[in-house]
Amino acid sequence: MFKNVSLRPRVVSGRGTWRLVGPDGKEIAAFSAFAESIKSMATNSIASYARHVAQFLDYLIEVADVVGQGAPLTKLQLTEAVEAYGDYLLLGTDASNEIASSIARSIPPGVNSPASLVPKKAAVRRFLRMSEAVRKELQELARMGAASQMRVDEQPLLPELGQQRLLTPFEIRAMQANSMIAGVVAGGPKLIAAIPLGKGSGASSYEHSRAFPYDRAMDLIDAMPTCRDSAFYALRAACGCRGHEALQVLFEDVDVDKATVSLVDPDSRPGHRSYRFLSHQQREKLAWKGRTSSETLLIEPFASAFFQWLQKYLDKEYIGHGRHSFLFQFLADADRGMPYFLSAASSRREVFERACRRIGVTLPPGTGAHSLRHMYGTYLLNYFPRANGDYGLPVPLVQQLMGHANEKQTLKYARFDHDLLKLEIANANRVLFQRGTPKSVLQLKLEALEANIAKVRRQIEAGGALLG
Repeated sequence: MFKNVSLRPRVVSGRGTWRLVGPDGKEIAAFSAFAESIKSMATNSIASYARHVAQFLDYLIEVADVVGQGAPLTKLQLTEAVEAYGDYLLLGTDASNEIASSIARSIPPGVNSPASLVPKKAAVRRFLRMSEAVRKELQELARMGAASQMRVDEQPLLPELGQQRLLTPFEIRAMQANSMIAGVVAGGPKLIAAIPLGKGSGASSYEHSRAFPYDRAMDLIDAMPTCRDSAFYALRAACGCRGHEALQVLFEDVDVDKATVSLVDPDSRPGHRSYRFLSHQQREKLAWKGRTSSETLLIEPFASAFFQWLQKYLDKEYIGHGRHSFLFQFLADADRGMPYFLSAASSRREVFERACRRIGVTLPPGTGAHSLRHMYGTYLLNYFPRANGDYGLPVPLVQQLMGHANEKQTLKYARFDHDLLKLEIANANRVLFQRGTPKSVLQLKLEALEANIAKVRRQIEAGGALLG
């Protein structure tokens, strides 16, 4: 997979993690420190971050060989290499940046899109932030005389990147012992931190096509192969939860009488019997992405569908064993009765994609079941009917219901209706060329909305005629 490094799994204190072996056959301690720093993340996230950082380090080592021609890179060369990384990933050999294109010829970056670069950038930035934090720690140690044999930069590569957190003793020892960057930067372990990662890797605008079509979600739910899967995806559509949040729901989180579901952080109830049932390795797969609220708002018709499919699932498929109270469980084979959150993401993804093909829905590449969360957020923020006649809930409320840490994450779901824009322009142009009295924007919106309503009514009537 990589040219200069080898990514290998390892177990530390009974927990799965990763290590990276460099071209000299030795373990890259900087990477090990990074892997240690993300050990509290979900297993799949750890693996993704490890791969992304490994690819970045493979790239840097190749830059040292190609650009530096065997000699350590200067600080300027390293800065340029880091800033070219986004162009390398996104444009490859077509990049106008000479470093990016030359490295792409020796190490093809694969096919990437602006959206797929987002998690890669996040992993690399986290690694670089930790590197900058270590530089500051080493600088302080040098001042105290504890690191007199080490040369430490007085200034960071990019001053705007500040220290994000305190380092653990393990991170400091590992980075002191053997800095990966020391192998490519002249003058010893002068650790770097950088933000740009290339213009080509800039954050992409939100694509509303990533939201699952609201009017096809019920078809998706009905197309699932089991009652469990129908209930699972009905829950995701009803409350917009992430996949791992739905998979980790316990029976006590569901109140059938009140028709509510709570999403609870496993760390908030560590001694729960369902978690004690799990092995140490299985408990490590419990994930939580920082959701800030356990409260959900179940929207129709998916809320009713969830409780209906849940009843069918309990009647026909659920195995009553008393060992744990996870709502969703394996239905067959050796894992029968085990918590379904232990299943492979690839197998769940195949179930979802097969159902999409069955109902004729095509989603943008890489979107997957998370499209139901996009659908939920878009619906709440733009189309949720309110008692005062308005549509769309206030941003702070949607933020709470989706468990977003900040408002910016929620605002991406705000939708500008391009169909409405076209109608307004057409109406305005018609008035202009007919030399009539200009209409107000509110009048234009009213006519546009009335036109849209008439269009929807015709579609509903046509659908009813077909069904009849």
